[in-house]
Amino acid sequence: MKTFCLDLSRGCPKGFEALQALQENTAITVGNFDGVHLGHVQLIRRLVEEASKRKLKSLVLSFHPHPLHVLSPAQAPCELSNPSEKAKLMETLGVDYLVFIKFDREFSKIRAVEFLEEILFKKLGMRFLFVGYDWRFGYRREGEIELAKEVGEKLGFEVKSFEPYRIDGHIVSSTLVRRLLREGRLEEAKRFLGRDYWIERKVVKGDGRGSKLGFPTANLSDTHNLCLKEGVYKVRINGELLGVANYGLRPTFGGKRKVLEVHILNFSGNLVGKTLRVEFLSFIREERKFSSVDELKRQIEEDIRMATHEGSG
Repeated sequence: MKTFCLDLSRGCPKGFEALQALQENTAITVGNFDGVHLGHVQLIRRLVEEASKRKLKSLVLSFHPHPLHVLSPAQAPCELSNPSEKAKLMETLGVDYLVFIKFDREFSKIRAVEFLEEILFKKLGMRFLFVGYDWRFGYRREGEIELAKEVGEKLGFEVKSFEPYRIDGHIVSSTLVRRLLREGRLEEAKRFLGRDYWIERKVVKGDGRGSKLGFPTANLSDTHNLCLKEGVYKVRINGELLGVANYGLRPTFGGKRKVLEVHILNFSGNLVGKTLRVEFLSFIREERKFSSVDELKRQIEEDIRMATHEGSG
């Protein structure tokens, strides 16, 4: 799978190569794909099949940041996955291309027909469009499936819609997964993700407070907007090491911004600058303020005991 950012002269997510236009004919799906849950997986696998039937390249088009972060920040959802995590989740699905568009105020004003004609058809070579049954697009969400079909008849591309994917009667959606994670219901979220929830972020230098307490932690970058209940978790690091993670404000020390700190059991070494994959296995307890450092230390010891009681997960 090749990953690009479509260069519309307004920058790209960090680390992605800019693309002016594709010179191949493609089958495309469009969406945010936050978390790449089982509903997304089913849609993308179908896209790959449909592309193969038509001898087209399969392409997933996504946006960064989430449009609501630009259009209505107060209503913007928490984040299940960043662009690089989405790319790793999609690598196993057989997609030929993953393309991001930087979503900003200027892009939000693109009219629905222009998006279909100029972006999808001309720049990305779309000959087949496969999207969710309730897909809306363009300025103020003015476009819908029927408009796409009309434009397709004129330009020569086919449009099909994908019905929602259900598990035990529940429509699998990013909104559902976010809610379950925010409530600490990891096992239920796992059913709809098809995997343990994980993130992969770089370790940044912290304040060293964990080491002073006797429990050194790795502080992960860009975690202030995760879809996690504030509290303590049993985690697995890089697929093999067991750990205990705290997500939240660290109220005992008057924290003002949410951060994810991971204490890796039976490990020593400097991880600053390295990237860690943290899988969330179970929720241990809610975050709370302690009356003293000693009380906090005793609780951390209990958290570690709880995490190791069931083995390595």
